Amino acid sequence: MTNEELVLLYQQGDKQALESLIKNNTGIVRKIANKFNGINKMIEFDDLIQVGTIGLIAAAKKYDGDMENKANFITYAFHYIKREIVSCVNGNSSKDVGNNKFNNSCVRLDAPFKEDDEMNLKDTLKDVDQGFENIEEKLYLKQLREDLESVMLENTTLREREILKLHYGWECKECTFDYIGSIFDVSKSRAQQIENVALRKIRQSIWLKNRYEEYFQSIRYNYNAVNEKIDFASKYFKDVI
Repeated sequence: MTNEELVLLYQQGDKQALESLIKNNTGIVRKIANKFNGINKMIEFDDLIQVGTIGLIAAAKKYDGDMENKANFITYAFHYIKREIVSCVNGNSSKDVGNNKFNNSCVRLDAPFKEDDEMNLKDTLKDVDQGFENIEEKLYLKQLREDLESVMLENTTLREREILKLHYGWECKECTFDYIGSIFDVSKSRAQQIENVALRKIRQSIWLKNRYEEYFQSIRYNYNAVNEKIDFASKYFKDVI
């Protein structure tokens, strides 16, 4: 049976269908969890699989097979699986998996190295100007990320957004098109095509046109007379993680 058929049966009260759905998609959950494995050293791989499965179940509860222009189930579920895993990695899982380990790993900056030692961790940090390089750039990238989230939400499909984020390492390790294709059950070339479509949609957005204008004004060129093009992907996705 397909994922969509199993989800429908589960929503109708068939618990066995949920077990089959989980079994059929265990490999996908493991693949997604693997991309986040090691980001938080205190969270074990099994924890990530557990919360990923929670995300899969949440998706099964909410998926609407009758929705117009709906995504297939695994595309829809990917968002929920990843959200739960990211939350767990950040120590904020909705089910609190690994939270105690995460919180216990935190160290106060003013905690002394030893009981009889006056020097604390804060004293070992570099000068602010060196330890927190280019604060303005960090704030700029933070705002840029928020802008991109909004633009992608308005201009791209769920699958297009997730492929962009996976390929550019938005919340996890950068993913190859081979990996992305295996997640969304498409070929490597198809995954590249989907990304290209998504980037083209963003390039054609009003937001990016305004970004172009800002850029060209900053280098004292006339926007309408300049043939040079900004490499969108490298300029707006690199380091925005």
